[in-house]
Amino acid sequence: MAQVLPLVAFLFLFLGQMNSEQAIQAMVERQAYAWENADSSAIVQDFAENAIFIAAGTKFEGKEVIKQAAEDYFEQFTNTKVTIKRIIIDEFQGAVEWNWSDRNKKTGKNSQAEDAIIFELKDGKIVYWREYIEKKS
Repeated sequence: MAQVLPLVAFLFLFLGQMNSEQAIQAMVERQAYAWENADSSAIVQDFAENAIFIAAGTKFEGKEVIKQAAEDYFEQFTNTKVTIKRIIIDEFQGAVEWNWSDRNKKTGKNSQAEDAIIFELKDGKIVYWREYIEKKS
């Protein structure tokens, strides 16, 4: 019995970590899908009420403010495509690299960017999301 307990503890911790990593990967995939589908409600589902979202040097604080920022983006841009290149997970924080493309509704101009994101989670929700964007066109 004494030999079984350490194995059970290891499996519990390993499977718990694996499930956490799977949950975080699923969250990143949900975010990409929500942006591609212009779904501001789905975007903020993963955010905590007092979350901070920083993109292109602009800071948005609070779930409703983040939702409005997404809706403002969708009013200006369409055909958003997100390709996840890499996800790095370290317990309750992580990083994402993804390629982003969209089309400006007013000008019709397509743009592309490489995007690196740092995020932090608390109780399964995003509390901090910061994007570093390198525009390609």
